[in-house]
Amino acid sequence: MKKIVAFLGPPGTYTDQASHNYAPNHIRVPYPSIKAVTEAMEKGKADECVVPIENSLGGTILEVADHLIQAKKTLIKAEILLRIDHCLIGEEISNLSQIKVVKSKFEAFQQCKDFIDRYLTEAKLVSTSSTAAAVNELKNDGKWTVAIGPKRSAELAGIPIIKEHIQDKINNITRFVVLSKRDHEPTGKDKTSIIFEFGSDAPGLIYTALKPFAENNINLTKIESRPTGKSLGSYIFLLDFEGHKTDAKISETIKKLKPHMSKLKILGSYPITHLPKDTQKN
Repeated sequence: MKKIVAFLGPPGTYTDQASHNYAPNHIRVPYPSIKAVTEAMEKGKADECVVPIENSLGGTILEVADHLIQAKKTLIKAEILLRIDHCLIGEEISNLSQIKVVKSKFEAFQQCKDFIDRYLTEAKLVSTSSTAAAVNELKNDGKWTVAIGPKRSAELAGIPIIKEHIQDKINNITRFVVLSKRDHEPTGKDKTSIIFEFGSDAPGLIYTALKPFAENNINLTKIESRPTGKSLGSYIFLLDFEGHKTDAKISETIKKLKPHMSKLKILGSYPITHLPKDTQKN
């Protein structure tokens, strides 16, 4: 039976590509915002949903992190890694200096700054809701308007690619997560995400929290703090580490943490993912 997977649309976005990589043979439905995507899953309109959570250049997607902190029945079931490879898209132009308007998402402009500063100095930059939206708008724009976006969006829209690989950094990777009402069963090569909040403020609390991981030889892959919103200086911590929540040493470590926390929640256990070898670059 095919499952329904919600993703941040429109079709042609990097999230669309990530959801296709994850569930190519299932029904994928685009939604206009991260909130709409997560609500579709939580209200039963979709079995799972795919959202971006972290970029190697821009850091954590705060809206997604904050949603995971607040959500009561949402778990991370899988992660997807995708190389962000920007293209200059539009009708063939022999001289890039003739381009008058460049459309894309704000983040894409930032990630292609060197190319823009070198070749598109006279062009006006127009922000859109997504890279795919920028490409789709070209259908109604003049010849001297182009877009920055993924190859997939150009292919779906039937618009030529002027130049590929225009991003400043080759290793621009976005990590996406698949959210569901259940996480993943153990595979032997897993990762777990948790959040925790201290019940009081005292010296050495971070050391107290991290010490059990070192004692049990558990590799931490990410640690980050977010304001709780309760008071200035009050934080909640997000932690990713290797291992499944059902592993004995993981269960033991979490048990040691609980007495020191006012809040501790497991966000899910899921298989560790690596970039496909044919997309890895130095």
